[in-house]
Amino acid sequence: MKVQTEELPDSEVALSFEVDDDRVERAMDAAYRRIAGRVNIAGFRRGKAPRQLVERVVGHESLMEEALNHLLPEVFEEALRETSLVALTEPEFDVESLAPLRAKARVVVPPPVDLGEYRAIHRAAPDVAVAEEEVDRVVQQLRESHAEWVPVEQPVEVGNRVTIDVVGTVAEERIINQEEIEYLVDPGRKAPFPGFAEHLVSASAGDSLAFDLTAPNEEEEGSLAGKSIGFQVSVKDVKVKELPELDDYFATTVGQYADLADLKGKIEAELRERAQMNADLKIEAEVLDEALEAATLSIPDRLVDHQAHRSRDRLVHDLDSRGLSLEQYLRVLRKSESDFDAERRSDAERTLRRSFILQAIAASEEIVISDDEIDAAIRLALESEDADRRTIDRAIKQPEVRQRMQKSLMEQGALKWLVSNAVGVRGAVPETEVLNAPSN
Repeated sequence: MKVQTEELPDSEVALSFEVDDDRVERAMDAAYRRIAGRVNIAGFRRGKAPRQLVERVVGHESLMEEALNHLLPEVFEEALRETSLVALTEPEFDVESLAPLRAKARVVVPPPVDLGEYRAIHRAAPDVAVAEEEVDRVVQQLRESHAEWVPVEQPVEVGNRVTIDVVGTVAEERIINQEEIEYLVDPGRKAPFPGFAEHLVSASAGDSLAFDLTAPNEEEEGSLAGKSIGFQVSVKDVKVKELPELDDYFATTVGQYADLADLKGKIEAELRERAQMNADLKIEAEVLDEALEAATLSIPDRLVDHQAHRSRDRLVHDLDSRGLSLEQYLRVLRKSESDFDAERRSDAERTLRRSFILQAIAASEEIVISDDEIDAAIRLALESEDADRRTIDRAIKQPEVRQRMQKSLMEQGALKWLVSNAVGVRGAVPETEVLNAPSN
């Protein structure tokens, strides 16, 4: 098969190929057999009518169309392998002649990436420290979570917990009628209505209170908005929070700790680990942003549209599995479909830019992902979703799954290299490089 390539604007390439007549004839014969199995022709069982008769019934053009629908994608894949091109979109075919069969396939290929001086990115290694006050704050939170509410004989204060019976009426209609409810006296609470907690302060167990409150003029109040509500409250008891003593015994009650010093030491270690992780993530984001800013590339609109449509299709499929439509989803978000599509397109362009640049860096730094690493990553990803062994083994053997995982691992490797290079020892800054990014 003869294959020629032609570079077009916007990272498109046209593959021109000519197919031997013998191969076209075999494709026509296969098309005849498929069509013969689908159409009813008087006097013949399905699939048994001769080709000449089938062609007369459906027409030569329909038979040729059926043949080309199968032949062109097959020939296109061969042309890709022969030219070592990476196609990022589905081909757009243009048949130039039928005898002999000459056709063109237009596809988008990875755009060239000018990486800039990404190796010159500098960052100081994060100096992580944990203050004693941070440890004390966590210890205090533990004490609060293990506190007990103890009945007392004293007037209600802010921060106490009370047991109350509550009746609320609007124009002699009861809207609240609850007994023995536990209520935390906090002026910041809006339940059941703002100002309710303040009226409980200074009351004692056994007291009966009567007061009026006005419901706020807010949409969530519905028909009660702005109306006066009369409350009758009976105070049953008053409780105060009693914190456990801060000692070695307390440490043994909140976990597997030998004593208070062990508890504080492990809290400090956990806080340090968390702070280190946050600092690492911050450096990673900064380094990546700088690398993306240093690079130059132009992403074709056709590729951005392709990515955005795929993202939209995935979301629609996910919503459908939950019994929701896209229209319902957008109503919840209070977003128009045009705004939604614009956001998807922006996200698609950002995702593609990040991917192309990281892949180009991986190629520049000769980052290689082994088959064993791909196997392990696929296995780990599917095991986290509770996939069975047969599903995992089948996925590991699928070329498209392996290709996606290799791409993901390459990008992760490039990002790791960027961070390591930014905070580690650096050599001379190289000249700006221009590369073709690997497959997206």
